[in-house]
Amino acid sequence: MGMGLPLCGGFFFKGMKYTIDKKFRGRMLVGDTTYDSKPPKWMGGKIKNEVCREVFVTNSTLAEMIGDGLPYCPAEKNLEDVSTSDYICIDIDFSTEPMDKFVSALAFQPTIYYETESNNTNYSVGKSLKHFNDRDHKYRFRLIYALKTPTTSVGEYIAAFDYIVKENNIDEELVDGRTANQLYFGSYNCKCRVTDFVYELPEEYKENIEKEEKTKKCQKQTNSLPTNTYTFTSDTFFEKEVLSSFFKLEYLEFLEWYDRRHGRPFLLVETEYVQSEEDERKKVLKDKYYTVPVKKYWDKEMKRFVTEKWNDGEQRHKRIFLSGLILRKLNKDIDHNVMLYAIVNTLLCHYDLVDPDGSIKFTHKYIIDLVDRIMKAGIREMKEVKHSSFKVSDKYCREHSVSKKQVLGSLLGEKNRERKEERYREIDCFFDPSLTLGDGKKITHKQWIGILEENGVKVSIETFKRYLKERGFSKTNKERKKSVRSKLIV
Repeated sequence: MGMGLPLCGGFFFKGMKYTIDKKFRGRMLVGDTTYDSKPPKWMGGKIKNEVCREVFVTNSTLAEMIGDGLPYCPAEKNLEDVSTSDYICIDIDFSTEPMDKFVSALAFQPTIYYETESNNTNYSVGKSLKHFNDRDHKYRFRLIYALKTPTTSVGEYIAAFDYIVKENNIDEELVDGRTANQLYFGSYNCKCRVTDFVYELPEEYKENIEKEEKTKKCQKQTNSLPTNTYTFTSDTFFEKEVLSSFFKLEYLEFLEWYDRRHGRPFLLVETEYVQSEEDERKKVLKDKYYTVPVKKYWDKEMKRFVTEKWNDGEQRHKRIFLSGLILRKLNKDIDHNVMLYAIVNTLLCHYDLVDPDGSIKFTHKYIIDLVDRIMKAGIREMKEVKHSSFKVSDKYCREHSVSKKQVLGSLLGEKNRERKEERYREIDCFFDPSLTLGDGKKITHKQWIGILEENGVKVSIETFKRYLKERGFSKTNKERKKSVRSKLIV
């Protein structure tokens, strides 16, 4: 049974206190770019770096941002820990019940809840078959709890997360999202339910934090590597726990373990475009453009670029090494452990790891050696790849309620007019309508094209005619005929 909607005041139940507060404002890190659909996992680094604007919002405003498809994050990671968080985000990934039915049975209803993009889709059915061997665990949604007792560390966030899950009697197998600085995506045009419940958690929820930290420390000390895999030396930069897990697990399982244990690393995979100081409509580059190599082609039917995996014979070893150097260049503080995660993720997303003969191309040992070589290599100057000179500013579009297409059309129109005016000024330097040939005859259009070309100005006959018309040097056919007819009558 759901707890219903109390009319006013504060309420205690099982040690948790809640109130209905429509004016509550909580802090949240949000991005400026809206996404119609969830981007691929490899774009996480770029997007995470954009999600840096801390705002204090009401629950209804946060729900609107989520419905607009904005990415968000409860807390920012710093050198020692994470920033203060006023919200706890809980992903329900394998429910057998639709969202509304699931939430109605909770002892503590969330402040905000909404269905994620993959809810009840072929993707979620596939995951259900993989994890539960049935098609029923297909419902996916997110529960967000606002707190009047904010968390101030990783340990507190996880403890608050676990406390809310426990008090609601939610099955642990259904839950994901314990990381305080995890990146979340809104769900474009989704229906966000808002209850405005704001919770105060009792101090007792923190009791297990110290115990958990001691357990983790003990696990790190007792973790040992499998034999005959990798030998630790004094100059080894990998953490023992990371290496141990890497050699024990399949690649995808390792990424999932790392996400749960350390939080998903967010790295730039291409040079960032920053807000232009000269034109608020644009984002521009302040450095050379580099990007991790991705194989893609234009699909005529779908009318968009589609990615493929690099196959045997397409210089996979060279490409993945180059990818590592680019990641180092774009992410100055990356270490061995994060680079290992990034390389494994890149290989899974963009490379065929099995050769035609069935052998594994990139073994665990090879990947460790590859990461070590990447981290020790000198960062040389690399060739830029083809890229856009600018991108449309999402912030400008949102503030002025215009689409990217409208702004892009306006910018390109201005650019074309500037280019045309520049060409016309070149023609101005040489064209004089009063000039004639030596025999007194008028210079024809074709002759003028030749004169301009001799002086380094190459234009077509159509451009030259357009120039004459827009500069006021030519008459229309109608005006010319009238003039001739008048002379004949006289």
